[in-house]
Amino acid sequence: MSLAIGILGTGAYLPERVLTNADLEKLVDTSDQWIRERTGIRERRVAGPDEDVATMGIAACRQALAHAGIDGSELRYLVVGSNTSNYMYPAIAIRIQHGLGLDDKLAAFDLQAGCSGFNYALYVAENLIKNEGGYALVVGTDTNTRMLDFTDRSTCILFGDGAGAVVIGPTDRSRLLASFLASSYNGKLYLKTEFSELNSPFLPKPTPVNNYMYMDGPEIFKFAVRAVQESLRRILAQAGMTREEIDFLIIHQANYRILETGARFAKMPMDKVYVNVDRYGNTSAASIPIALHEALMEGKIKKNHKVILISFGAGVTWAATALEWLS
Repeated sequence: MSLAIGILGTGAYLPERVLTNADLEKLVDTSDQWIRERTGIRERRVAGPDEDVATMGIAACRQALAHAGIDGSELRYLVVGSNTSNYMYPAIAIRIQHGLGLDDKLAAFDLQAGCSGFNYALYVAENLIKNEGGYALVVGTDTNTRMLDFTDRSTCILFGDGAGAVVIGPTDRSRLLASFLASSYNGKLYLKTEFSELNSPFLPKPTPVNNYMYMDGPEIFKFAVRAVQESLRRILAQAGMTREEIDFLIIHQANYRILETGARFAKMPMDKVYVNVDRYGNTSAASIPIALHEALMEGKIKKNHKVILISFGAGVTWAATALEWLS
């Protein structure tokens, strides 16, 4: 009997530098109490001068490969979800491929889907290897702190840097039960670049703007709550599951209040919902794989547990995956 496609191993990387709420009080008009009451965040991580999305991704991938117990030569694909590349090209995935010593060994590429990037990458990688065999690395990595306006307290308090990765392929450790992707245009969260307009002699020069992340917090919060509720309904129906069959829930770590709302909607206690937003803030595409890795390492996900992964992000995008951890 052929093995199902599942997750063999996980890995994560968080930069050493910690940016606390007290640190932010020195940069912008805010307070520890104000931040914690509205978001649940106490601190977040900041990539160092010698770190970027690729170096963090390499570290997470090495850990995932070691956890999976396979050699990089067995990989067929490396798919990266990210929103904060410091290069237009080469792709982050190709830089990670090179860092792992896998040049010419596999196909590597990036995709961008806001904070849903990891779920999107997981869906694509699963379908690539489902018919072709072999294994794939799926990575979420972001350096959000380099895209923030640290005079804007509505955004700079929310985000942090990090990377997470999983190895997927035929396995008896777990199985991917169902997944879906969704998107719709919403201009309430964006990061604009004008390099093409500035460089082209055939276009009028644009009015200079600050190329920082912009977010309409209240509107995005309302979208996120709706996305979590819709994602739960849809993934349960697709997997043929009921809410009572969910053993553990991992929701994109954007705001503690969103996690609470998701738990109430799923009729689950908070001890069955993973929380690390207090320590890392919103790490965008890295959020889900970091949380999954930590939940496994902490023993919160146990044998035969059915787990739901839900993400939502700029675009807007939303996605979910149902999986069963078999051993």
